Amino acid sequence: MANAYYMKWTKGNEKLQKDNGGVYNIIGFGIPADYDMGNGMNTCPGALACRAVCYAKQGRYAMPNVVNARMHNLEMSLQPDFVENVVRDLDRMRKVNTVRIHDSGDFYNQEYYNKWCLIAKTLPHITFYAYTKTVNMDLFTDKPDNLQITQSLGGKYDESVKLDMPHSRIFATHEDRVRAGYVDGNVNDVPAIEGLVQIGLVYHGQRKLTDSQKRYFA
Repeated sequence: MANAYYMKWTKGNEKLQKDNGGVYNIIGFGIPADYDMGNGMNTCPGALACRAVCYAKQGRYAMPNVVNARMHNLEMSLQPDFVENVVRDLDRMRKVNTVRIHDSGDFYNQEYYNKWCLIAKTLPHITFYAYTKTVNMDLFTDKPDNLQITQSLGGKYDESVKLDMPHSRIFATHEDRVRAGYVDGNVNDVPAIEGLVQIGLVYHGQRKLTDSQKRYFA
C-alpha cells in the first residue's frame, strides 16, 4: 500500500478499526509528534503536559519504519501539491469513508489546517476527524461539515477551548472519567467521528505516570 500512494497511510492502528460496527472504514494520517521543524515551528505547537507521556513517542511509534513514514508525510505536507496528492490518494481508496487526521502530530500552523479543510471540502463523501491542541487557531470559521474537530484539553491554549463544543480530556483512570461525566474515547474513535461534546481519554502509554501527572490528569 505504501508504494502505491503519495502518502503513508495507517491501517494498523487497532483503535481506528475496533468495534465501530463496520460503519466506518478508517485510515489514518500521521506526522511526527513534538518534532522541531526549525524556524520556531513544532509539529505539536499546543502541547504541554502531554509531551512527557505522549503515546506517539513510545512503543511502535519509535520504530524506524514508523518514524520514516511520518517524516515523509510531514515533508509532503509542506509541498504546494499536498492537497492534490491527498485527494488523489483518497479517490483511489474506494472503500475508505473516514480519515483520522493525526494519529500522531497536530496542525502545526493555520496554512496546514486550511489545507485539510480544502481536502475535506473536495471530498464531501468522506468524514475527516482530528483531535487538536492548537485551539488558538481559527478552527471553525470555514470548517466543512464533514470535518469533525475535537479540541484537546491539557495544552498551552486551554483558555481558548470552547467547552460547549466537542472537546476531550485525559484522565488517569476510567473511574476519574466516569465521575467527570465524559464518554469513553478509548474503545474506539466513534465519539470523535460523531462529534460528541465530552470525550474522556484514559492514559495508556508505556511510561508510568508520576504522582503529579496523575493529579494533573485527574
